[in-house]
Amino acid sequence: MANTEMSLRVPAGCRPGYERKGQSGYSDSVEEYIEGIFRLQNEVDLVSTGEVAAYMSVSAGSATTMIKKLAELGLAYHEPYQGIRLSPSGERIAKRLIRSHRIIEVFLSKTLNLAWHEVHDVACKLEHFVADEVVDRMYEAGGKPAFCPHGSPIDIGAALEDFRLKDVDPGDTIVVQRVTDERTEFLTYLSSIGLNLNAKAKVESVSPIDSLIHLEVKGKKVSVGLEVSRHVWVALA
Repeated sequence: MANTEMSLRVPAGCRPGYERKGQSGYSDSVEEYIEGIFRLQNEVDLVSTGEVAAYMSVSAGSATTMIKKLAELGLAYHEPYQGIRLSPSGERIAKRLIRSHRIIEVFLSKTLNLAWHEVHDVACKLEHFVADEVVDRMYEAGGKPAFCPHGSPIDIGAALEDFRLKDVDPGDTIVVQRVTDERTEFLTYLSSIGLNLNAKAKVESVSPIDSLIHLEVKGKKVSVGLEVSRHVWVALA
């Protein structure tokens, strides 16, 4: 039998040991840290190495190594006792990643009918590698959505008037607007107690001792602690 010349070749991004790089030209690990620091910047005044390590679920040593790398790349500023903050170029990358993430979540939800607790992990993987023009086509195909399935705005700079559930007063009637903890188990739990997006609830009482908030949701009595009340954002009904 005559030899057949092999013409198939695996694409570069699929080769064993290939270091994948996102749309920014940096590795997905670098991009994840940039995105994480950006999210922390919007939560606390001074982002510390410990907070970055806790958010990324890594050791303080690993976080320190990456933070130094980000500073060397000009993506972040880090000085002793001054905390960590992104540079303008780091912020641009973070905003692009978050916008892509939220649009991909909408696409997965609307096109594949995935539930709100199923889209985050998939979007986390895809956000680094889906080209901006493809994300824009997803955005158009999705009817130019204003919010992701968890209620966060596609426009990163959009003004929001909601507030954390922990800041409600007894007697308030509230509507769930946004959830900022997108872990599968967290969202599954919220669904189990009826606190999905747009769910309405009556605040029956707030415990001053243990921070428990007692609600009536769809006729059922529900009590939630600080972990829930910090990450569920509401508006007065």
